[in-house]
Amino acid sequence: MTDAIHSPLPQKAIVTISDADLGSGLTALRWRLRGLVNEGACLVVIDVSDIGEMSSTLLAALLDTHRVCRRRGGGVVIRHASRKMTDVLRRTGLDRVFDVEAA
Repeated sequence: MTDAIHSPLPQKAIVTISDADLGSGLTALRWRLRGLVNEGACLVVIDVSDIGEMSSTLLAALLDTHRVCRRRGGGVVIRHASRKMTDVLRRTGLDRVFDVEAA
């Protein structure tokens, strides 16, 4: 007889970020992401179709989220990235950290 370990499916959270979110500062977004992770999300999908560019502070917030999710076997997916965002992620090597889905 063998014991099988059954784990629940990873919880997935989808977050859409807009320029308005970024204009009001990233503190609220950081708390939002932290709350999702604290609630058990281990796969966070970030829809960036409504923003023009990714700042270094946004990338830092996404990396923080990714670190926690990665420890749980998940990660962060950046969805609908523009060509400009995809180029920035590729030049910085972050395309190997995040799963990037182009627009």
